[in-house]
Amino acid sequence: MIKSRRHIDLNGRTIIEKLKVLPPLRQNPVFQDEACFLYFSEGGSHISAPTEKVTIKENESVLLKCGTYFADLFQNRSSGICEVCVIHFFPDVLERVFKEEIPFFVKQKKSGSYTYSVSQKNVIDHFIESLNFYFDNPEMAKEEILYLKIKELILLLLHTEAADTILELYSYLFTPQKASISEVIETHLYSNLSLDQMAFLAGLSLSTFKREFKKHFHDTPANYIRNKRMKKAADLLIRSSLTVSEISFQTGYEDPSYFSRLFYQKFGMLPSDYRKSNQK
Repeated sequence: MIKSRRHIDLNGRTIIEKLKVLPPLRQNPVFQDEACFLYFSEGGSHISAPTEKVTIKENESVLLKCGTYFADLFQNRSSGICEVCVIHFFPDVLERVFKEEIPFFVKQKKSGSYTYSVSQKNVIDHFIESLNFYFDNPEMAKEEILYLKIKELILLLLHTEAADTILELYSYLFTPQKASISEVIETHLYSNLSLDQMAFLAGLSLSTFKREFKKHFHDTPANYIRNKRMKKAADLLIRSSLTVSEISFQTGYEDPSYFSRLFYQKFGMLPSDYRKSNQK
């Protein structure tokens, strides 16, 4: 549940916002013509991109390219809150901000990544703190000041220890990518995502996803994914000391009872019995 939202707009579009959320909460943002920068001052998020999974914790930040995502927000243990500051990057805003300076940060090598975590905290911390003045005094958030704040953030990112990667990332910030079905499946085979959500990350309707999946894997998505997960679960039962509940989570099932039923259907015995049988 979103507890509060404060935002600063520029030419009719929200460009900076701060949200306080009561997790757990899953969001599925789609950035079709923008990229964004997220900084978590409390709590954090597990972010699923089409070909990546990243976890951003408290006082950490991440840059998201144009694309589709799932974000599972989690709370700060003391406050129970997740607080995130979001800065939206629109192509026309960056063009105005940099004008003839654009070649300064453009490189020709294309990045295949959707996300990039920024670890140099102190530099970003002070920038985020400076935004509080404008949230408290929105009448001071004039157009030219907002352009300067966007430029300031970009220049800060360009002067972190990850400058080369940031340079490359900005070059293709607004180049939409389309992940293949195999890339999505490889990345999220053991994630707690439904077929609908995997299709969403692949940029396909569910019916098209199922049809293309069968062409590629010669099996239905449900059957293929279940068999792969059960195979991994059986291996973990034999080779690890993880509990059945832990193995359930690691293979993409939040409900251990449901996981046990599926396992029984596949192997004819419960996970605990399978472990005992193979240990002998």
